[in-house]
Amino acid sequence: MCGRGRGNAHDIKVRRRRRFMIWEWLAVLTANNGECVYCSARSQTMDHVIAFADGGADELTNLVPACHDCNRRKSDKTPPVWFIGMDLAIRWWGNGTPQGGSGLGDSSMSLREMYLSIHKEVLTLLDDLDTVAAEIADPKRRKWFEDRYWLHGYPSASYGVPRARKQAEQRIKEEKERGYPSVSDEFARRMGLRGHVGT
Repeated sequence: MCGRGRGNAHDIKVRRRRRFMIWEWLAVLTANNGECVYCSARSQTMDHVIAFADGGADELTNLVPACHDCNRRKSDKTPPVWFIGMDLAIRWWGNGTPQGGSGLGDSSMSLREMYLSIHKEVLTLLDDLDTVAAEIADPKRRKWFEDRYWLHGYPSASYGVPRARKQAEQRIKEEKERGYPSVSDEFARRMGLRGHVGT
């Protein structure tokens, strides 16, 4: 017998990941100059900054470009937790004392000093994440990607994200330099060019 306040198994709502369209993939993967926000390698996938498994939104506002290695290693951790753990695993050997002498190349640093230096690096990482998130969320940029690539639909076996990215990459770079013009601005520019060719 179920007590009050307890839900039945059928009352549990299961969150399902949404499927992203090609224009959304391109908008995320080409942000940050097409580089992983964590290591600067070429981006290959989208990472949920706040893990979907932990309740993070399955929206562009919670996605950043990442390489497969960083995405896998970060897993369901937040960027600060992952970065601190990774950094301490490299620099803190676990021997010595909390007052110093236990890290690689940081033998004079205490655990406190090491954490404070990592803390500054984490704040820089968070600033970088905010910058990339603002780029992805930019309404003019998003509209540009949606207008140009919405008709490509969803990734499929015959037309996946790597192929779409390869075909679109040069155009995306050129249009970024132009400030992602609207369809009407682009049309007017092209018509203006055609008018000059004929005169």
